[in-house]
Amino acid sequence: MEMALEVGQTLREARIGRGIELDEVERATKIRARFLRAMEEERWEALPGAAYARGFLATYARYLELDEGALVAEYRRLHDRDAEAQPIPDEMLPERGVIRKPLIRSRTALIAGAVAAVTVVAVLLAVALGGSDDGEGGSGGPSPTRAGAAKTTTRTTTERSTPEPDRASVLLRSTGTVWVCLLGEDNEALVDGETLTVDQARGPFRARSFEVTFGNGAVEMEVDGEPVDIPDAAEPIGYEVTPRGVSELEASAQPTCI
Repeated sequence: MEMALEVGQTLREARIGRGIELDEVERATKIRARFLRAMEEERWEALPGAAYARGFLATYARYLELDEGALVAEYRRLHDRDAEAQPIPDEMLPERGVIRKPLIRSRTALIAGAVAAVTVVAVLLAVALGGSDDGEGGSGGPSPTRAGAAKTTTRTTTERSTPEPDRASVLLRSTGTVWVCLLGEDNEALVDGETLTVDQARGPFRARSFEVTFGNGAVEMEVDGEPVDIPDAAEPIGYEVTPRGVSELEASAQPTCI
């Protein structure tokens, strides 16, 4: 018998032999019961990517006082070799440990900037024209009435400037099998560690901020109706989304919905 079938069996037999239920393991390890069951049943595709699978397996084996190194090594031998045989080119992967500048900006913010620029030009023209028109009280300078009008225009423009939006919208659509954890405000799980198959959509959601982790790059994401470039990576990728734009999260800051 191949040891491939014994990784999950070893976990299950050790747990049952100790008389431990899955919910007890979940409380102790903080790994959700559905992931524990998936490992016991060798359904590794149900876990959020190879990196999480190895971590979950090591934690579970350690809890059961098994040889975690041997089990993880066997998992890597049987399930990581395809990824090792076809490495992803460096130019296709984002820089790790560096927060990107926002990838997109909201349309409302761009319109607001354009309106403000046009208004400033209009105010400057009004001041220039007022200075060239001699008033009855003297020559060379704007009359008190025109100067006052220019100040009033500036103040009114500031009050009417369009503010940046306080919420962003997120729409997800899978292009393959991908694990997704999407958190909204106050860590509300909008997509709670769900494995999506090809051409499944979630959203759109609206919130002041989002944090999202994808188990791989088999997904499309739209923020405020604009597509965000998701690299075709085999490892988990995480992003923070706000009305100001989208930034990549470091691996340690990516949400796991656990």
